[in-house]
Amino acid sequence: MKLSLLFALTLAGTVGAFQPASKALPLAKNKNAVSPAIRPGAPLTKADMVAIRNPFGNAFGAPKTGAKIDYVVERDYTVALTLMAVGIWLTMFHPSDSLFIDYLGGAFHLWFGSFIGLQTMKTRAVFNKDTFELKTVTNKVYGLQRDKGLKAKEYQNYVLGTNNEWRYDSFVNWDFFPCVQLPILVYFKETQTPKDMQTKGSIGPHQMDRRDNGQMHFFPAYANARQLQEQFEAHGCNKIGPVHGEEF
Repeated sequence: MKLSLLFALTLAGTVGAFQPASKALPLAKNKNAVSPAIRPGAPLTKADMVAIRNPFGNAFGAPKTGAKIDYVVERDYTVALTLMAVGIWLTMFHPSDSLFIDYLGGAFHLWFGSFIGLQTMKTRAVFNKDTFELKTVTNKVYGLQRDKGLKAKEYQNYVLGTNNEWRYDSFVNWDFFPCVQLPILVYFKETQTPKDMQTKGSIGPHQMDRRDNGQMHFFPAYANARQLQEQFEAHGCNKIGPVHGEEF
């Protein structure tokens, strides 16, 4: 029994050592930038050795790292797949007494899940030296393949008409809905947007923005929430506290 457990732990640690890590991609705005090459046979770093020795490291939270430049957050399909799974469940098992409601709800969840899935394929959250930015991959065909490069989003912010790039020193607050362990939406507030351009929350004036101290932003959690949290903290983005009611 002890030998079987030891073998399982060793195998788990070895597999964990081969998980690909997030790394910066060549950004379109800097054509001369050269991506750091991954050399075969390179010596293991201290973090690599810890991953091999401790197969349970990720289960209890990875060690915090410093601020990273041109860091591309890994994509996360959890929200998209969950929405599509709900859509399939509604259309196949008909939980209500109305087939019309089941099919309508199923169609909506399948459509919305597909939309979020497309955004997950094409949009990346990037931490630059001084700014947080949402970029678009340059791949001609979106999918699960490795990103070939990144470029600024073709369309400006659909609410404000401004660029999708914000300075770290303009952050007022940030958080995850409902929580970082089960993220559905990513929230942050900034003061970079001019006061005369700032808009209130979607529920109505002052209903979601009682503090009135900046512009609120929401986007689906199509990026790894743990990595977002790590880099928000590492880059010194201000945080008031949990986002509940008066604490927006």
